Amino acid sequence: MRPYLFHIGNMGVPSFFFMLMIGALAGTFFAARVAKREGADPVAMLDFGIIGIICSVLGSRIFHIIFEAPDYYLENPIRVFYFWQGGFVSIGAYTGSLVGWLVYMWRRKLEYWRYLDIATTCVPIIIFFTRLGCLMVGCCYGKPTDFFLHLTFTDPASTAGYYHLGESLHAVQIYNMLNALVMWAVVLFVYRHRRFSGQVLASFFLYYGVTRFFIEFLRGDADRGMWFNGAVSTGQIAMLFFFAAGVFVWVMRRKHRLGDK
Repeated sequence: MRPYLFHIGNMGVPSFFFMLMIGALAGTFFAARVAKREGADPVAMLDFGIIGIICSVLGSRIFHIIFEAPDYYLENPIRVFYFWQGGFVSIGAYTGSLVGWLVYMWRRKLEYWRYLDIATTCVPIIIFFTRLGCLMVGCCYGKPTDFFLHLTFTDPASTAGYYHLGESLHAVQIYNMLNALVMWAVVLFVYRHRRFSGQVLASFFLYYGVTRFFIEFLRGDADRGMWFNGAVSTGQIAMLFFFAAGVFVWVMRRKHRLGDK
């Protein structure tokens, strides 16, 4: 794989952050297009993109510090600001983005559920490119396997290559990318046939909560946080909350017609 996409002199361009930016741009412009078609404010979606990038980086970093390596950062707190070292947690990115969007909509007095539904249509795009970045870097890798579909990392500079050089691993990054494509199709279908505002967001929570929960069983990077003697990961616990949030939003909003705040 390619932890660094290319080099400019002695400076390398990290593949993960490059793909994250591509995903954010593609998702933002897609959501802006949906907003324009639906008679909503496309500029708000562009603002969502900027806010999402900033808040997702901060949120994912905070979650990493708190849930994955608190002792490492307590030992030397200045490491918190070394963004080029350590990790990021996707759950924190979702949480940070959602909080930032809610504050923005509150300040601009926008229809919360309408704009959250529009924004949700771009989330699978961002997830796809993020997992492509994971594939190129070799992070979020799978457990060793003899399954015919697998990945073998031969670059010791990649995370998976460092711990499992030359071993056959579950292609978890590819599973997540394929799942993101299916998720996008599901989200767009729900958006076109939605009966109440908030239905698209609820569908995303439900779908992602179930599918990622099961994919997590195939991951091999135990440093992401494991609980109950390694039975479940931090991500799986978060997915339970995602699913519960989906049920809550669906039940709460199903009696509200489109356009309700």
